[in-house]
Amino acid sequence: MLHQLKGDTFPAFPDGDNPGFLDPDIRDFFDELFLATGLARSAVIRDANISRTYGYQIMDGTRISKRDYYLAIAFAMRLDLTTTQRMLAVTSSGALHALIKRDAAIIFAINHGYNNLQLYEFLVKLGLPPLDTGIEGA
Repeated sequence: MLHQLKGDTFPAFPDGDNPGFLDPDIRDFFDELFLATGLARSAVIRDANISRTYGYQIMDGTRISKRDYYLAIAFAMRLDLTTTQRMLAVTSSGALHALIKRDAAIIFAINHGYNNLQLYEFLVKLGLPPLDTGIEGA
C-alpha cells in the first residue's frame, strides 16, 4: 500500500470497494480473532485483568479504550506481533515502535510468549510503567 501511495503504480489515490485498507470495524476484527483462536471472550477478559462489562464493550466497539487495554487483551490471547500490530491499527491505538524503550520491551515480551503477569514483572524490573488496565498490580 505504501508503494501505491507514493504514486508509482496509481495515478490517483486508491479508491473503490477494497483498495487494501484495513477494515476499521472493531467488532468484526475481534469476532474473526476469536473464531480463529477458539478462545472465549470471558477467559480473555479475565486473563487481561479488565472489568467484565468494559472488556465486552471494547471488544464489540461500543467503547473505545486506551492502548494498554488492547495490549493486555493481546497478551491474554497470546497474539503474535503482527496480529497485535493489526489490532492496534484497527483500534486506532498506535503501533508499537522498537525505538521506544517501553514499546521495545513489550515487543520483546510478545516475541517471547509472555503472559500479562510476566509482562508486568518484566516492565517493573526494567523500571518502565506496566500496562494500565485499571487494576493495581496487573
